Amino acid sequence: MRRIWWLWLFLVVAACRKQDALRPKRPPTARFFVDSIGLEGENRLPSRFVLRWYGEDADGVVVGYEIRLNGGAWSFTTAQESTFTVAFEPGIQYKDVLFELRAVDNDGLRTDPPAHLRVPLKNSPPICKIDDRLAPPDTALVAITLALRVDDPDGAETVDSLYIRIGNGPWVSFSPRHTLITLTPQNPSATSATLVFFGNSLMPGLLIPTPLPLDDTLRLYVRAKDQGGLFSVVDSTRRIYLRRKTAAWLILDSWPTTEAIDTLDAYFRQAWVGYDHWSLRGTTQRPPLQIPTWLHVFRAYSFVGWLGSATALTELELSETLIELYLSGGGRLFINFPLPSTIEPTSPIFRWAPIDSLSSVRQNGLLAPGGIVRPLQSGFPQLSNGLPSFMGGINPPYPKGTAVTLYDLPNLVQGNGQPWPAGLSKAAAVGFPTNGGKFRQIFLILPLFQLGGDRVDFLSALQTALQP
Repeated sequence: MRRIWWLWLFLVVAACRKQDALRPKRPPTARFFVDSIGLEGENRLPSRFVLRWYGEDADGVVVGYEIRLNGGAWSFTTAQESTFTVAFEPGIQYKDVLFELRAVDNDGLRTDPPAHLRVPLKNSPPICKIDDRLAPPDTALVAITLALRVDDPDGAETVDSLYIRIGNGPWVSFSPRHTLITLTPQNPSATSATLVFFGNSLMPGLLIPTPLPLDDTLRLYVRAKDQGGLFSVVDSTRRIYLRRKTAAWLILDSWPTTEAIDTLDAYFRQAWVGYDHWSLRGTTQRPPLQIPTWLHVFRAYSFVGWLGSATALTELELSETLIELYLSGGGRLFINFPLPSTIEPTSPIFRWAPIDSLSSVRQNGLLAPGGIVRPLQSGFPQLSNGLPSFMGGINPPYPKGTAVTLYDLPNLVQGNGQPWPAGLSKAAAVGFPTNGGKFRQIFLILPLFQLGGDRVDFLSALQTALQP
């Protein structure tokens, strides 16, 4: 009996050892979430797509995955999904790619054989659209800016180049990283080649031989091309009337009615032998971007004048960068805006203009009909209140730094009719001088079209004072 017990114990132990020897470590399994992708023709996947996978190990733990494309090198990852972008060679629109997947377990074993998945792909054309929110107005002066929205279903990185065409001219390509472009004539007064500026740069990045038609309508066309050679659907602007530059002066008109420009038009033409008028009352001539569009317009002129009422002062305040860049480039500026008592001491105007502040003691002075506007600089004529009534809302500024007063108001009175307090500013016009007695900027706070006196003489003196 004792012998049988020992024999039974030996057989059990031997069986266990034999069973252990017959159970080697097994490799993990791996699968894609789909067994096949049955898409053909136009229904194929775009070349930018997502794949997902998973793995299992019956006697261990899956620590990662190895995946390869078209028999290439294996790439290790711990992720279970990834976005792939497959490049298309020029002229190729459809292709199949083979993905292979294997899991790796904690013993270093790998799925054998690997899982396979054929992915049918197509190259989709890119997208290039003119951004309607920043589209140019229907009338442009000297410069046209286009903001482009560029994309590709296969991934924006597959866009190879962008193209622009002026009217029926040839397509001209440029880098897809330039999605804000401004076009100006090389000579804004005559037929000439077209300069293209990218972004906010003031240096042209491209010269197109095709001219922009001046004093005529035009359309601009854009498109994109991807790395596979496919083009986007062509997009275009509406018809734009492009005005030519006709004079050295540009006058911006922010007065709420045409009264100011109607009164001053003949005097501008007589004093300056012409000028260009830019109305900002509506949207037909108002580009949405001051930088770069307005700046390129300003830079085409030696002199810029800006007329406006107190209600338009906010736009002048928002033009700080525009004005500073124009002046730093050598431009000459004449501002004709009243300064209301409500203007904030922190207004940007006090940063770039030749005025430091307004008096906080007395506000909204009055100038009687015929009241003198006295010149303090040689060459400027005497002016006066040309209205049949008191001119009100006058808030004289204090000159800033090196600025000098060009005109003052010796007979200015307070709103209650009492004399203006001694020691307070009575300045009506202030300017920043340069060497040689010239000025780079002049700020007049009384509406010029409401002033009496020799306006032609004043405008001639203004141009002489602002000469570089």
